[in-house]
Amino acid sequence: GGDHLTPFAHAGLPWLREQDFSRLTAPALVVAGDEDDLPLTTRGAEWTTDPYVLSPGDKSLLTLFGAQHFLGGISGHGAAETTDENPARVALVQRVTLAYLRHALGIDSSAWNAARATLADGRHPLGRLESK
Repeated sequence: GGDHLTPFAHAGLPWLREQDFSRLTAPALVVAGDEDDLPLTTRGAEWTTDPYVLSPGDKSLLTLFGAQHFLGGISGHGAAETTDENPARVALVQRVTLAYLRHALGIDSSAWNAARATLADGRHPLGRLESK
């Protein structure tokens, strides 16, 4: 938000002006595409990682390589439009999200631990997973 918003976003989306993630203390998984260059900010794709970077507490960030805003094709139920169709990327988001939820809810952490091990070093062709 703030000075990093484009004139379009500043004028039309007032709730983005004063974003504050300091009270986002609950554990969370943030998913971002490294090519998500939204017309809302002058900072580029890194802007979408602010909930991870600027919030306290346990957070994880799944960064999808080559992904734009629809993360490979996730635009909504029954919607077919996307700017970066990639079924493998969509499947990765599905697997990691399910693994995270099962871990966060205390059901089973084995898939989450496996995802973290597989995606931690950034050498996976689809993305990187980091946690703090």
